[in-house]
Amino acid sequence: MRSRNSLMRERQEAFRDARLIVIASEGKDTERIYFKALAKEYINPRVHVHILERSEAEQNNSSPEHVLKQLNDYKEQYALEADDELWLVIDKDRWTEAMLSRVATECAQDDYMHMALSNPCIELWLLLHLVDVTLLTPEEQQQWLENRRNSRRTAPYLKMRLRQEMGTYHEAEYDAQMLITHVEEAIERAKALDKNPADRWPQTLGTRVYLLAKSVMNRK
Repeated sequence: MRSRNSLMRERQEAFRDARLIVIASEGKDTERIYFKALAKEYINPRVHVHILERSEAEQNNSSPEHVLKQLNDYKEQYALEADDELWLVIDKDRWTEAMLSRVATECAQDDYMHMALSNPCIELWLLLHLVDVTLLTPEEQQQWLENRRNSRRTAPYLKMRLRQEMGTYHEAEYDAQMLITHVEEAIERAKALDKNPADRWPQTLGTRVYLLAKSVMNRK
């Protein structure tokens, strides 16, 4: 890991006026692939995106609390500017309300921290690039929210649906560029689902990843 001084030199030399966006995610590959592609597509000298990766010892530790710790550790080691942002990208489906509440409370108390939670999971955000969920029936939206497996051997519903829409999909290898060509549509669809933006995270089908996407794209 780079020292505080080396990061400061890097920013002074290459990103003197850049706003730093640091992303830590629950998923090991899906979010990294997507946001690397998005940052490349919307490259901007005033925005620098840095995606944290877990060490070998941390590969199986994906809890929201651990993801938050990654960002806190980064903040302690490196000098941040006032407009820098630390983003926590997590799913709702596997975690208790109590854990999410603790994480959301800590994020709300830190001006650098932002929480982009997907309910039920990150695949919803990816699907919004290809499907207008607002046109689905309430029963279909409930099916998306429940995200069940047909059997122990099959993937959850949203992963299966994503494979249908994309032709092929795997968390560690997929065509993010195919999705990013529709990112503006995904943002508008996610905004339409976000009926209570004052809530700390979407209580029904929804994702706040659109806020992070807008920041990476340098949109207000």
